[in-house]
Amino acid sequence: MRRFLLWKALCCLVLLPLCVGGKRVVFMPSPFTSHTNYHTNVARTLARQGHEVWLTMPDYIVNRRVLDTTNVTVIEYQTLINVEEIMTAAFAGNYFKGLSDDWSVVMSSGLKFCDTLLTNASFFQKLKELRPDLFVFDSVRLMNMMTIISYRLEVSFAFLGTSYDPYYQRITLQLCNIPLLIFSYNHHMSFLQRVLTIAIHVYSSVVDVFSYKDAVSRYASEMPFLTIDMLVARAEIWLVETDHILDYPRPSMPNVKLIGGTATGPGKPLPPQFKSFMDDAKEGVVIICDYILIFDKTKQV
Repeated sequence: MRRFLLWKALCCLVLLPLCVGGKRVVFMPSPFTSHTNYHTNVARTLARQGHEVWLTMPDYIVNRRVLDTTNVTVIEYQTLINVEEIMTAAFAGNYFKGLSDDWSVVMSSGLKFCDTLLTNASFFQKLKELRPDLFVFDSVRLMNMMTIISYRLEVSFAFLGTSYDPYYQRITLQLCNIPLLIFSYNHHMSFLQRVLTIAIHVYSSVVDVFSYKDAVSRYASEMPFLTIDMLVARAEIWLVETDHILDYPRPSMPNVKLIGGTATGPGKPLPPQFKSFMDDAKEGVVIICDYILIFDKTKQV
């Protein structure tokens, strides 16, 4: 009888970890409402499956209270700059003024944002105390340096977002076959378009304006040195919000999954003010979707 109980106890100890499916997952989207929105959608799905989920969010997004964070614990942080407002001025603001996009502002504000969080000791301590099993970072290059947090904590990480980045995802490819989003090219490109595409792909693989070359030494001096591209390449999986049915074929790797949109949903009736506007439009309506920013365009129109 005693031997049977000992064997039963041993089996319980061995099988118990296999029965506990819930993991502790921390989502870290970039500081934009739309990016935080689709991270929140995935976070809620994991929470419904029994995982413990946290999501980091800047105070200016938390205060808006426009996102559904049901069953998700929000880790609020403060930044020295409101990145979303800066981006609005650099792109939408310049557009309505007839000026070109100011990409230098994007680069400098991205570095300031990462520096603020990576040097925030209390923020790091909060994450450390959670003892997470996995970090999920936004896949935009602005967030690449944030993987230093998972490196310091020796925790696995993944990427989720709209970015398809063959260089960081270590995808073997022919550069001339991958059209760039900044142009209106598709996979039927001319010779000169392919040459330009190759040149920009090569440049972006060599120069990363959103990361310091000594980032690991700067923010994790206690850890062995790694370049950011080597650190990012350690991602367990990349979830890319690209519709593989409607888009042109792309080369991929087994750990790169094209999952379509996560912020989509069934159609709903329009609110009265929008419905009346649509009904009264005699010459039709042009709908503009700003995929990064949420702001009031009525002041500029």
